[in-house]
Amino acid sequence: MENLTLIPTERLNSFQADLNEIKNLLQKKEKQNDLNKWHSKKEAQIRLKVCLKTLDNYLLKGILPYSRFAGKIYIKDSDIEAHLERNYIKAS
Repeated sequence: MENLTLIPTERLNSFQADLNEIKNLLQKKEKQNDLNKWHSKKEAQIRLKVCLKTLDNYLLKGILPYSRFAGKIYIKDSDIEAHLERNYIKAS
């Protein structure tokens, strides 16, 4: 036979609020981890939706910071995101 347990509404609402807060904190942490990711030039090109020549110009002119390791170029996701935010045009 199963037991039935009654939980007061106030306590259930408090529990649900706590779960929502934990969920939000985990999502925030996941987003922060994503911003610390490094992308190859090809991945950055796709993320920025630009051609390879345009991306090369961004790197050459210092518009996007990058790191070179073992002959490959890597760009931090947070730098890509910052570039997109700087160039965001709001509709009037």
